[in-house]
Amino acid sequence: MGGAGANEAEDAERRDFALPVELAFLQRHGLSPSGLSAAATRATRNGTSPLREAYALRLIDEDRYYRAFAAELALPFCENAFALAAGGEYEAVLRAGIAPGASSQTGHYRFILAPQEAGLRRMIEAGPRARDDVAVTTPRRFAKALRLANASDVALHAANLDEAGLVRDSARLKASRGQKIAAGVAVAAAALGGVLAPLEAFFTLALLLCPVFLGLILLRLAASIEPEAEDLWRTQRWRLDDARLPVYTVAIPLYREEAVLDQMLRGLAALDYPAAKLDIRLLIEADDDGMRAALARLRLPAHVTVAVMPPGQPRTKPRALNLALREARGTLFTIFDAEDIPDPQQLRLAAARFQRAPAELACLQARLVIDHAEEGLLPALFALEYASLFEVLNPGLLTAGLPIMLGGTSNHFRTQALRAVGGWDAWNVTEDADLGLRLVRAGYRMGDLPSDTREEAPVSIKAWLRQRSRWIKGYMQTAMTHSRAPLALLREAGPAATITFTSLIIGTIVTALGFPIFALATIAAYWEGSVFSPPTPFVTLTSAFATTVWLLGAVALFAPPAVGAIRRRDPGLLLLLPILPLYYGLVSIAAWMAFYEFFARRFAWNKTEHGLARRRQAPGASEEPRSGAAIRPPPAPAAARY
Repeated sequence: MGGAGANEAEDAERRDFALPVELAFLQRHGLSPSGLSAAATRATRNGTSPLREAYALRLIDEDRYYRAFAAELALPFCENAFALAAGGEYEAVLRAGIAPGASSQTGHYRFILAPQEAGLRRMIEAGPRARDDVAVTTPRRFAKALRLANASDVALHAANLDEAGLVRDSARLKASRGQKIAAGVAVAAAALGGVLAPLEAFFTLALLLCPVFLGLILLRLAASIEPEAEDLWRTQRWRLDDARLPVYTVAIPLYREEAVLDQMLRGLAALDYPAAKLDIRLLIEADDDGMRAALARLRLPAHVTVAVMPPGQPRTKPRALNLALREARGTLFTIFDAEDIPDPQQLRLAAARFQRAPAELACLQARLVIDHAEEGLLPALFALEYASLFEVLNPGLLTAGLPIMLGGTSNHFRTQALRAVGGWDAWNVTEDADLGLRLVRAGYRMGDLPSDTREEAPVSIKAWLRQRSRWIKGYMQTAMTHSRAPLALLREAGPAATITFTSLIIGTIVTALGFPIFALATIAAYWEGSVFSPPTPFVTLTSAFATTVWLLGAVALFAPPAVGAIRRRDPGLLLLLPILPLYYGLVSIAAWMAFYEFFARRFAWNKTEHGLARRRQAPGASEEPRSGAAIRPPPAPAAARY
């Protein structure tokens, strides 16, 4: 019996030695050696943390692990509310997982520990400490306490009001002296011309704006005739092995999104990406009691973190994203909105493209799709607009090496590039447009990602107008921010990118604002006969330009949506083409709402309510191959199956 007992002890010791130190001690706390070996094997094969693989296999959860870790070191485990001392470099303290306790609120604990990765291994190897002034907690509790302790610093950083944020251009700043002078001269000239020679003044304005209109029209037409790129990534069914995948941070800002919480979590669970390499961050506001209560009732996996934003201004999505960027573990970073249902293979496809691309490719824009177009006329028109933008305009411009206006979701970044440009402008309510321009100015470029994210469109005109007015207000903020130093913009972005952004941003704003004015002027000129018999050579020239722009604009209005509907393989959308002018009339109303808000409520975020659509497909529902289905992985060779 004694010999058998000795052999068992030796076997246990050998197993203990073969396992990584952060797992080996768990055998003394009741975990199966075979399960721990499976986690260690997966970690070696995939190049991941053994502990995160143990979490992914559900061998143990974070709370139970750090209780065992505390027992192993003979240290108390701190699960109740505690406070940390403020100060230190936030990111370094978070990574190290060690901070001094705030003596007035943490009792007699001098330090609180929540080490990870290398720090965790070193502490286990060092052996028991048997101290009562040092306590262990979980990384989630540690991060939460660290945010609270440094709430002021975190809020300033997220709002770009810290030292680094204050020195860069931002929508927070007022117009420069040059912008004020230019605007004053333009308004005075227009007013004077309107009084002295209204017809000539109008035609002069039209002539001056013709290049902007023409630029936008030519971009739309060029993108429409650009052949669709062959998607070798999909047709060849190539995908990265798990071992070559990087850690991926997924940020999801949430505000009063209880209605779509379950759908969102199902969509995240459907992602085909190793859980040990996922870093999902749910970002909520401090006063959002409904979301906090809903999330508190859930047992979220270890790779999902809930981060509560410290109170502060502005109350915007980019402010929350700046916190996620500061705490991100991933080398790649993406954003999903609460109502999004991404292609399960989207992260894999993005990771593969980044790995094969040079370092200057900093951003990939996935394609957004409205998946409940049959619910009503407004969602159907929204679906047609998205088909135009994400199937035609964006891919065409990117193929030509030109920049695009990023969408606010499903854009994928190299985390290092995001940090290099300072993250998002928290004061811009269309933060994606601003970020895309700043990436280009910093020397980076963007690419197309042929992977679909299904989205929910507003189902009421009121909600649609509020959303669209926020987008256009953000374009106005972006235009003001980046036109403060136009020569610097031209030098940094280059002529092609500058002209493209000017056409896309300024062209969109001016077209939307001027739609009713120029429509009424055209009707008036037609009624009085000056269109066909201009009174002066100048009016003749202007009418010729205007007629050319009008004809090309009519083609540019219909061509991209038509091509997009065909590429989307949804011919039913083509039936909506005749009523597109009415839809763009709504865009004009939203633009004038944005113009008012730009001066009255510049930083107000018009929140879009989600969960109202009744006909959305569930995450993981079967789809046609081109309409967003996941890339089916080829079967592994028999020898490679595990």
